[in-house]
Amino acid sequence: MPEPDSIDRHIAYWSRELSDLDPQLEGIVTRMQMLVRLLKRNKDAWLAKGGLKPWEYDVLHHLVAAGPPYRVAPSLLAEWLDTHPATLTNRLDRLEETGYIHREHDPADRRRLLVALTAAGRAVWQERMDEGDRVEQALLGPLTPAERELLDGLLRRLVGEAEAEGGPLMPDWPSRP
Repeated sequence: MPEPDSIDRHIAYWSRELSDLDPQLEGIVTRMQMLVRLLKRNKDAWLAKGGLKPWEYDVLHHLVAAGPPYRVAPSLLAEWLDTHPATLTNRLDRLEETGYIHREHDPADRRRLLVALTAAGRAVWQERMDEGDRVEQALLGPLTPAERELLDGLLRRLVGEAEAEGGPLMPDWPSRP
């Protein structure tokens, strides 16, 4: 049996107050919640290490997801990011100052502007992705390949059941223009 962890102490504490607490259910759900929190803290840290705020990374990430030539209309980017256009304009101004994006006229309609990823923006995005991969690999490092496969399968099954009842947990990436 593995060594007790902080979640075991949490369960022991609350078992005194909640006589019908299911320790296994509480352990599974609480461990998942705490790992999600850890993943978020880790992501914020590896983004900050590269000088990026989460919203900056999200803009760059969506531009990369748009595919070559990595440019989209600001209105579409705002929709994808679920961000108010005025907020996005301010963010794009800041990203343009860093040299990670630039605005250009749409070759098909010179009245429209497009947001385009620069080589510097693509490079910083790739660096952060690589760092994130290293951090996530370290988190899963204690698991054997077979344990990772088992965990992946179990989580896939839970997601499949949840999605069957309520629709996709993760929205599809937008169609590339």
